[in-house]
Amino acid sequence: MGLKTSTQVGQRDAARNNGVMDAGGYAAWAAAVTSVATLVVTTVVGGRRERRQWAREALTDAFVAFLAASWQHSDLAKVSATPPDTSSIEAMDGQYGEMRNQLTRLRLLSPPDVVRAGEALLRLQRGVKDAGSASERAEALAAASTGRHDMVSAAQKAMGLRRPWGAAPRGLRSASTPPGLPEPRQPSDSTRTRADEIS
Repeated sequence: MGLKTSTQVGQRDAARNNGVMDAGGYAAWAAAVTSVATLVVTTVVGGRRERRQWAREALTDAFVAFLAASWQHSDLAKVSATPPDTSSIEAMDGQYGEMRNQLTRLRLLSPPDVVRAGEALLRLQRGVKDAGSASERAEALAAASTGRHDMVSAAQKAMGLRRPWGAAPRGLRSASTPPGLPEPRQPSDSTRTRADEIS
């Protein structure tokens, strides 16, 4: 009885195991299941993260374009005659049209509070263009400035970026601002315009 063939050894091992998988087999199966689970979770979580990132970037682009068109519309109104001439009307209409286009994007991407603030600002900009006298235009420009601030606050809140303009963080006033000094605030439209004229 000398040498046993490999077939005989294999039959003996199979009979000994009676179809039971050894520890190495279980480890291989566990590794395969873990790998598949990791792949699924990574794909799902990564896809959601990429979608959120795209939506946030698209929303930021729409906010910036909407507000830039609003600023440009107001700036055009400030330098045009009362009532505006044809070229000024066309330029303001172009910026108003851009605001409408961006508002459509905002309707698709942002919550209702932002859309309402955008619609209100769009109406206020229309009032700037339609103002008949210099005093009416000044009032309309001030209202549009307030509308822009409201829009920025709504956008910041929707995106979870920071507190609205002018609101001091809880507990920070005493730590960061010495007593007797005013709290730092965002510049008003009139301050921004004066600074632009100086530079």
